[in-house]
Amino acid sequence: MNKKVLIFEDDSATAELSGIIVSQLGFEVAYRSETNDVLNDVLIEKPDLIIMDNWIPGQGGLLSVELLKQTSETSHIPIIFYSANTDFANLATSSKADAYLIKPFNLTDLEAMIGRLIFSNDK
Repeated sequence: MNKKVLIFEDDSATAELSGIIVSQLGFEVAYRSETNDVLNDVLIEKPDLIIMDNWIPGQGGLLSVELLKQTSETSHIPIIFYSANTDFANLATSSKADAYLIKPFNLTDLEAMIGRLIFSNDK
């Protein structure tokens, strides 16, 4: 069974670009454009990795990451948190995300992060 990445991103171009990278790595991809029901979305999709935008409609990325990391059924799922926010490093660290990127990000960095987090979660 293929690994799955769930991308929470409301900007269609960024979602598509991230999805292309995920697909090229050989993983399935699913998308959500808002976080109103983030916990249920994750429980339904059962992803091996989550990519979460900070500025996304609904409860937003920060509260979503915190909720997922505090919930026993989802806390083990690695999360890449990204944003164009200039002071994002502190925010991302406090969220308990497993990794973070500042937009615009290097595609090679995203690719390496995805591979590292998905395969480190297999151990």
